[in-house]
Formats: sequence, C-alpha cells, structure tokens
Amino acid sequence: MADMAWKEKRLLAVLLLLCFSFGFVVCQNQDLSVLLEVKKSFLEDPENVLRDWNESNPNFCKWRGVTCGLSSVDGSMRVLSLNLSDSSLSGSISPSLGRLQNLLHLDLSSNSLTGPIPTALSNLSSLESMLLFSNQLTGSIPTQLGSLTSLRVMRIGDNGLSGPIPASFRELANLVTLGLASCSLTGTIPPQLGQLTMLENLILQQNQLQGPIPAELGNCSSLTIFTAANNNLSGSIPVELGRLENLQILNLANNSISGQIPSQLGELSQLTYLNLLGNELEGPIPKSLTKLGNLQNLDLSMNKLTGGIPEEFGNMGQLVYLVLSNNNLSGVIPRSICSNATSLESLFLAEIQLSGPIPKELRQCQSLQQLDLSNNTLNGSIPIEIFDLAELNYLYLHNNSLEGSISPFIANLSNLQELALYHNNFQGNLPKEIGMLGNLQVLYLYDNQLSGEIPMEIGNCSSLQMVDFFGNHFSGEIPITLGRLKGLKLLHLRQNELVGEIPSSLGNCHQLKILDLADNHLSGGIAATFGFLQALEQLMLYNNSLEGNIPDSLTNLRNLTRINLSKNKLNGSIEPLCSSSSFLSFDVTGNEFDHEIPPQLGNSPSLERLRLGNNQFTGKIPWTLGKIRQLSLLDLSGNLLTGPIPVQLMLCNKLTHIDLNNNLLSGPIPLWLGRLTQLGELKLSSNQFTGSLPPELFNCSKLLVLSLDSNSLNGTLPVEIGRLESLDVLNLNNNQLSGPISRTLGRLSKLYELRLSHNSFSGEIPVELGQLKNLQSMMDLSYNNLSGEIPPSIGTLSKLESLDLSHNQLVGEIPPQVGQMSSLGKLNLSFNNLQGKLSKQFSHWPAEAFEGNLQLCGKPLNHCNGFDSGNQRSGLSESTVVIISAITTLAAIALLVFGLSLFFKQRRESFRRGSELTCNYSSTSSKAQHRPLFQKGIAKRDFRWEDIMEATSNLSDEFIIGSGGSGTIYKAELHTGETVAVKRILWKDDFLLNKSFMREVKTLGSIKHRHLVKLLGYCTNKGAGSNLLIYEYMENGSVWNWLHGLSPVNIKKKKSLDWEARLKIAVGLAEGVEYLHHDCVPKLIHRDIKSSNLLLDSNMEAHLGDFGLAKALVEDPGSSSEANCSWFAGSYGYIAPEYAYSFEVTEKSDVYSMGIVLMELVSGKMPTDALFGVDMDIVRWVEKHMEMQGSGREELLDPELKPLLPGEECAAYQVLEIALQCTKTNPQERPSSRHACDLLLHLFHNRMVDFAKVNVDAYA
Repeated sequence: MADMAWKEKRLLAVLLLLCFSFGFVVCQNQDLSVLLEVKKSFLEDPENVLRDWNESNPNFCKWRGVTCGLSSVDGSMRVLSLNLSDSSLSGSISPSLGRLQNLLHLDLSSNSLTGPIPTALSNLSSLESMLLFSNQLTGSIPTQLGSLTSLRVMRIGDNGLSGPIPASFRELANLVTLGLASCSLTGTIPPQLGQLTMLENLILQQNQLQGPIPAELGNCSSLTIFTAANNNLSGSIPVELGRLENLQILNLANNSISGQIPSQLGELSQLTYLNLLGNELEGPIPKSLTKLGNLQNLDLSMNKLTGGIPEEFGNMGQLVYLVLSNNNLSGVIPRSICSNATSLESLFLAEIQLSGPIPKELRQCQSLQQLDLSNNTLNGSIPIEIFDLAELNYLYLHNNSLEGSISPFIANLSNLQELALYHNNFQGNLPKEIGMLGNLQVLYLYDNQLSGEIPMEIGNCSSLQMVDFFGNHFSGEIPITLGRLKGLKLLHLRQNELVGEIPSSLGNCHQLKILDLADNHLSGGIAATFGFLQALEQLMLYNNSLEGNIPDSLTNLRNLTRINLSKNKLNGSIEPLCSSSSFLSFDVTGNEFDHEIPPQLGNSPSLERLRLGNNQFTGKIPWTLGKIRQLSLLDLSGNLLTGPIPVQLMLCNKLTHIDLNNNLLSGPIPLWLGRLTQLGELKLSSNQFTGSLPPELFNCSKLLVLSLDSNSLNGTLPVEIGRLESLDVLNLNNNQLSGPISRTLGRLSKLYELRLSHNSFSGEIPVELGQLKNLQSMMDLSYNNLSGEIPPSIGTLSKLESLDLSHNQLVGEIPPQVGQMSSLGKLNLSFNNLQGKLSKQFSHWPAEAFEGNLQLCGKPLNHCNGFDSGNQRSGLSESTVVIISAITTLAAIALLVFGLSLFFKQRRESFRRGSELTCNYSSTSSKAQHRPLFQKGIAKRDFRWEDIMEATSNLSDEFIIGSGGSGTIYKAELHTGETVAVKRILWKDDFLLNKSFMREVKTLGSIKHRHLVKLLGYCTNKGAGSNLLIYEYMENGSVWNWLHGLSPVNIKKKKSLDWEARLKIAVGLAEGVEYLHHDCVPKLIHRDIKSSNLLLDSNMEAHLGDFGLAKALVEDPGSSSEANCSWFAGSYGYIAPEYAYSFEVTEKSDVYSMGIVLMELVSGKMPTDALFGVDMDIVRWVEKHMEMQGSGREELLDPELKPLLPGEECAAYQVLEIALQCTKTNPQERPSSRHACDLLLHLFHNRMVDFAKVNVDAYA
C-alpha cells in the first residue's frame, strides 16, 4: 500500500514536470515565432545581419541583436533586449514586437525603416528604452505610448513623423530622456510635460512646433538639457525657466520668440550653453547673464537687442564663445570685455552699430582665436596691441571706417588663417611681413586705398587660397612669387594700377579657379604657361593693354565658364579659348581678333552671353551658335562678317538681345526672327540687308529696341508694326523705304525715340503720331517726300525734346501748338514749302530751323513785308494818312516810355529777389557776356562765349551728350585742356523772363554738395538766342545710360554696374536729396528726379543734376505764379500719383521719384517697362514680386547683377523695401529723405559678404 502511494506521488511529480516543461516550451516558442514575424517585416538586409534568424536555428537567444534572460514569472528564457541599430535594414516595424512582453530595451535606430510606429508597442509594459531615431518613419506619434510607465528613454527623432506631441506623455513618470528632434511635428509643446519631474533631456529641435514655451516646464526640476531650436515658437521666454537649477544647456535658436530676455536666466548657475540666436528678442542684454559663472557658450546674435554691451562680460572667466552679432546694439566696445575672460576663444561683435575705436585692451584675451568686429562703424586704426593675439586664427574687421596702415607687426599672428579688412579706408603699403603668415589661407583687402607695390614676400604665404585686392591703388608689377602658391584658388586684383606683364609663373598655380586682373594697365601677352591652369573657371583680363595672340596651350582650359578679355589689343584667332563646353559668358569685345568665329562656341549649351563685338572677325556667322539653347545675348557688332543670318539661330528661343550692327551681312531680314518671343533688342544697323520688312518680325511683342538703319531695305512700312506695343526705340533711318508712314505707329504708346529719316516715305504725316505721349528723345522724319500740313497733334507731345521734319515737301502754316512745346530742345523744319508768318512762340529758335521755306517770314526770319502804300488800296487821302501816322507814332512813343518804366521796375525787383539766393546778375545785352555768378565767389571762372562755340563747333549736334527737362547738353573740350559740360537753354523773349535759366542759375548758385552737379559759370548771348550753363563734366554719363543703354556713353571701365556700384549710387542720390530738403538754404524741391538726371563722375560717384524745375520749399510771396507749380513738373514714370489731382509738389514728391530710381537700380527695369503691362506700374510690380518666393522673387533682380553673393542679394531686397516705403500712395506715409538716407547708409555700412563664396564678376 505504501509502495502504491509512493508510485502515485512519483507519477504526479512527473506530470507536474511535464506540464512545466510544456509551458516553458510554449513560452519559448512564442518569442521564437514573434522574432520570425519581425524578420518578415524587414524587406532588405544588405549586410545579412539576420542570416541566423530562421527556424532551423531555434536557439534565438544566440541570434544577432537578441539578448535573453530568465522570466521573473515562470523562469523561462525570454527576449529582454532587441538591438538591430545601424544595420542598413529597410522595411517596417512589425506590430508583433508588442507581444515580446518581457522586452526592456528596443533599438532599431539608424536604419531605413518606413511606415508608422505601431500602436502595439504600447503593450510593452516593461519597456525602459525605445530607440527608433534616424529612420524614415512617418505618421503621428501614437498617444498609446503614454502607457509605457516604465519607460526611461524615448528617442524617436530624425524621422518623418508629423502631428502633435501627445499630451499622454505626462504619464511617463520615469522618463529621463525624450528625443523628438528633426521631424515634422506640429502643434504646441504640451504643458503637461511639466509633470515629468524625472526628465533630464528634452530634445525638440528642428520641427514645426508653434506657440509659446509652456511655463510649466519650469517644474521639470531635473532638467539638464532643453533644446527647442529651429521651430516656429513664439511668445516670450517664461521666467519660470529660471527655476531649473540643474539646467546646463538651453538652446532656443531660430524661432520667433519675442520680448526681453528674462533676468531670471541669470539664476541658472549650472548653465554652460545658452543659445538664443535668430529670434526677435528686444531690450537690453540682462547684466544678470554675466553672473553665470559656468557659462562657456553665449550666442544672442540675430535678434533686435538694444543698448550697449555690458562691461561685466569681462568677468566671465569660463566663457569660451561669445556671439552678439546682428543686433541693434550700439555704443563702443567695452575696454573691460577681456579683463578676466582668460578662456575666451571666439568673440563675434559684427553688425551691431558699434562705433569708436577698437580698444587696445582686447590684447588681454590671450586665448582669442576668432575675432569678428565687421559691419560696424568702427574708426581709427588697428591698435598695435591686436597683433599680440598670437592664437588668432580668424580676424574679420571688414565693412568699417578704419584707416591708417597695416602694421608690420601683423607678422606676430603666425596662426592666422583668414584676414578680412575689406571695405575700409586703409592706406599705405602692404607690409612685406605679410609673407611671414605661413598659415594664411584667405586674404581679403579689397575696396581700400592701399598703394605701393604688392610685396614679393607674399609668395611665402604657402597656404594662401583666396587673394582679393580689388579696388585699391596697388602699382608696380604683379609679383612673380605668386607662382609659388600651389593652393591658390582665387586671385582678384581688378581695378588697381598694376603695370607690366602678367607673370608666366602664375601657370604654376594649378588649383586656380578664378583669375581676375581686369581694369589695370597690364601689357604684353598672355603667357603660354596659362595652359597649365586646367582648373580655371573664370578668366577676367578686360580693360588692360594686352596684345599678341592667344597661346595654343589655352586649349587645355576645358573648365572655363566665364571669360572676359574685352578692351585690350589682342589679335589673331580666339580658337584656343573655345575648348570648354561649360561657358556661361564669353566676352572679347574691343580687341583686334580676326579669322572666322570658331564653331566650337556652339558646344556650350549653357552659354548665356556671347560678346564678340568690335573686332575684325570675318566669314559667316557659324550655324553652330543655334545649338546654344540658353543664349540670351548675342553681340557680333563691329566686325567684317558676311552672308546671311543663319537660320539655326531660330532655335535660340531665349534670345533677348541681338546686336549685329556694323558688319557686311546681307540678304533679307529673316522671317523667323518673329518667333523669338523673348526678343527685347534687335540691332541690325549698318549692314547690307535688302528686301522688305517682314510682317512676321512684328510678332516680337516684347521688343524694346528695333534698329535697322543704314541698310538697303525697301518696300513699305507694314501696318503690323503697330503690334510692337512695348517698343521704346525705332530706327529705320537711311534705307529705301517708301509709301506712307503707317498710321498704326500711333499705337506704340511706349515709344521713346522715332527715327525714319533718309528714306522715300510719301504722303501726309499721320495725325496718329500725336498719340505717342511718351516720345521724348527724338522724332526725326527728315529727308523724305512727305507732303501735306504738319498735324497740330504733333504739338501735344509734351515730352519731346527733338523734332526734325526738314527736307520734305510739307506745306501750310506751322501749327501754333508746335511753338508751345516747352520740352523741345531742338527744332528743324527747314527746306519744306511751309508758309505764313511765324508766331511769337518761334522767335527764340535760330533762323536755321526754318530756312529753305520761301513763304515763311517773321522772327527769327526776315520781317514780313507790308502792303504797298502807293497803290492806294485803302482809299485814304494823303492828309488822312499823315494824321493817322502822327497819332500812331505818338501812341507808340507813349507805350515805349511806359514799357521801359515797367521794365526797369521789374528788373530792380528781380535783382532784389535774386540777391536772396546769393546770386548776382548784371544787365542784359545783345553781346555775349560772362557775368560774375556768386557774390561770395564760390565758382567764379572765366569762360568766354567764343571759346565755347569753338569747342563745340557752334553747338553742333555731334557734341550732344544728352538733354534735360530744360535744355540740350554738349561736351566741350576747351583750349586749356579742361573738359566741361555745357547746357544750352534757349533764350525766351527777355532774360528776366527766361525762368528755366534763372531757376537753374539761382539754384546751382546757392548750393554746394558732393552729390550735386557743380556749376562752374554761365554765358548768355541774346543775339544767338541762347543761355549757357557751364558745369563739371561727368565722364561716365547718366545712370539711365548704364542701366538701359539707349544712348551712347563714354564708359572706360565697365559695361554695366555691379551691386557695389549701384548701392553706392543709391546712397549718393539719397544724400543729395537729403541736402536739398534739409540742409540747403533755402530748402529746395528738385521736382525732376530720374535716372537720366543722375550723373556719374570718373569715380562712379553720383551727382544729381538738371535743376531746371527746382523750386524752394518756402517760396517768396512775391514770386511768379509759374514758380508755384502752375506748369508741369517731373517726368513720366517718376511722378508721384498725387500730382495728377493736386498739381502740387512737395518734398515727398521727390522721395517718391527717388524710390522709383531705387527700384530701377535693383531691377534694371525702366519705370515704364513693357513687362508691367497696362494695369501695372513698377511700384505694383515690385510689391507683387516681393510677396513671392524663389524664382518669382528673383525676377526683381537685374540679370546683369547675377550671380549675387547671399549678402548682396539680401541687401538688394532691402533696398527694394526702402523703395516701397518711398513710393507709398499716401505722401504722409513716405519717409523723409533724411530717414530714407539713414536707412540706405545703414545698409551700405553694414552690407555683408559671404566668405563661402568668392567675388564673381558681375559683367561677364
């Protein structure tokens, strides 16, 4: 019995063991099956990390990435950790992972997993760490994850996750690290996170989070790292963050946080890193921050902070990195900033309106490696003590007003890698000690006044990569030692005074990418060694005196993108230059190159500008140019090219400018030109084209300039010409065109210049020409067979400055409306069949304007003959005639006496009023006179009428260089060698009534400013019907000519304006207008500000001229009605809108016009550009595009400026912002000229240049 009982117990034990073993196996089999399902979710395993994950190997605890342990429940071996990080796996996360109920650690980070985070992971109740970062997971974060109460680490950032941060995370009471960075999370930071008292690391940066920073985060007492940078957070920084006594890192950079920096942040005693850059913080820098004794990194840059730099920063002994750049701070650099900052390595104080000198006490920062004081208004010289900072690697002092010389002690900075001193006023020589800087990589000294020779020792700077000395006064030869710089990538020496030959040793600089030696006085040839520069991308040698052939070795330069050799004396073939297939621009204009144009130029599909003008190229235009689909400008003018225009050019559908002037091209005008829909300029003048004008040509709706003069074209003027509604200039002179002038010309509402002379046009002048309200420069219909009367509508062209209808067969009287055209500076109606008596309005014109019309009489021609008194037509007796004659004579004498008394009374009044403007006028005379101009003798010069006439061949047309609102301007080279500009203003009936002349003399006589034209003197000659103003000659013409190129201009150095020049012009204009409005006595309104009145001297300094319309802000009560704006003021496109209904001008009208010029400078567009259409002007166009992003906004920038550096592009948009303020519809909303000037000056002094890019040639 006992034995039986023992057997039963044994059997029971066996059964229990079997049951336990069965459960153990079941549990193990469950984890095995889960892992096999997880493997199925991984679609790609390129590193074969799961090779042992299979059923034939059931011991999963030894599989790669799997860690097992005994279950606390049943003692079985269960999966506790799964780590497949950085395994290049793709696929998705299997929801089956949620069945690994004993899992403590899950790490699938740094793979290529996609899809959502499975909600089933919320079943892992024991999970302590979840690492899913650096994948491609999408979707929202499951709110169910808030149930993982054991979780200590959750890092799921660097994915494509979206949606909000779940508020359920408040339940993660044990959470230490929450990493959600680099996703696309939206919504606000949940205030509930403030309940996580164990949280140490909160990483939320690089998302799209919005709203304020919750004050509740101040309850996270364990927090050591909080970073929410690169979001869209707003509101202020909560003062509650000052309670986080364990916080070490606080990074809120690049948000939209506003308000002041809380002083409570100064209580974060453990803080080592504080970054608030790129927000909208205002107010002063709290001094409490200087008490953060452990702080090593402080970045407050790119905010709106004001006030000065706290001197207490000098007490922060642990501070390594201090960045305050790009704020609205002011004042000086504190002398004590380095008093105890023994650890400071980086000090960035750029663009914070600092003034005064650089303190010599900076030498106390002996650990300093980076010093950036750029883009301020610092003055004085560089303290010699700065050169004691032996650890300095980067020294940026550019864009200040520093002066003096560069000290030889610069040799002490032996660790220096980058030195930027550009845009200052440094003078003197570059010390030879510069050659001791063996670690120097970047040397930017451009836009200073450095002189002397470039030291030979520069060749010892063996690490140099970037050298930019542009815009100085360096002289002598280019050092041959530059050839030692094997790592040189940029050599920019443009606009200096260098002479001699280009050293052949530069061919040793095999890494050179940009070589710019333009605008110097270099001579000799291009060395054959340049063929070794196979990395070269840009070669700029224009405006020198180079000569000789292009070496054949240059065929090795296959990476060239931009080349400009214009304005030299080079000759031979350009074929060695044409090996590259990557050209963007190619310019060799103004040389002596010959041979045929190489067809290889067609191998650069991205070539945009091809300029070969003014050489001696022969042969035909290569058909291969038609392969250049990006070509926008083609200039082959001034050569000896023959044959027709190749039909393949029709494939270049991006062409905007074609200039083939002055060649020997022949054949008809191609029909396919009409397919070039982007064409803006077509110049085919002075060739041998024949045939008629094809109607298809007039499909080019964007055409602005059409010049076909001096050919052998025949036929009639097609009516289709009326389609060119954008046309500004039409020149068909010197052809064989016949038939009537098409009436459709009247539709060309934008036309600025019309030339149809020397043809065989017949019929009447179309009355529709009177609709050309923008016609300004010229209407020339001379030397044709036109008949009929002059249409009175011609007299309504209120802007027209030159009208020539001479040498036709016109009849009838001259319409009186023509005599009332106040804008006319030139009139020629000679050699027609006109008749009748000239009205009084024509008396001021020279007789030559009317000669050859035998039936015309009256002043300035011969007096009209009266009736013959001997034939007694009147029937009066002789005694009656005697009585009437006596009475008439007495009446005439009485009237003469009365008139003389009025004359002398008015003259005395005029003299009295004139003296108020410090001008002095003597009596008039029929003789040529030179009068003392100013009582104080400011500009008294001895000019004689005869000398001016001799210098200009009696004011011949060939000396005309422009025209203003009140007269024509001539260039006169006097026998003394002096060149002056002479403005001719036609004499009215009396000198004292010649208001335009009086106004300009008075105005210019009372002002003196470096940005206003300087009047040198004046002459008058009543007999010649002219007044002459003599003022300083502006060598570089007007801004209009530079921007729009509609008139020839004597340009010696450049073909267009770079951004630096345009910004300088904008500032000069603003300073001139500011002076007129605020500092001039009396204060003046200019009333005709436009780009054609903005003149440039030899240094490209802007001078505002043409004061023919100017008036005082406070007029003399006795002044005439004309002086109070009863006549038209301003030019179309520049006139403020209120003038249309008020006919009044104020200083705000000038500000509006100035804003238009600013828009012109940035966009390169004319105010009346056809691009704007009928319902839009330049202001609305700028407004519209400023609201755009990307390429739409980039349309605002003149293509001639591109490529712009990032800092320059930003500045260009800022100028447009200022321009929009100036052109507000409501005058009261516009800034004063002083405020606008201040804005532009601030921009000019604080412009930035990106070090990451080099100074790309703007004219290539």
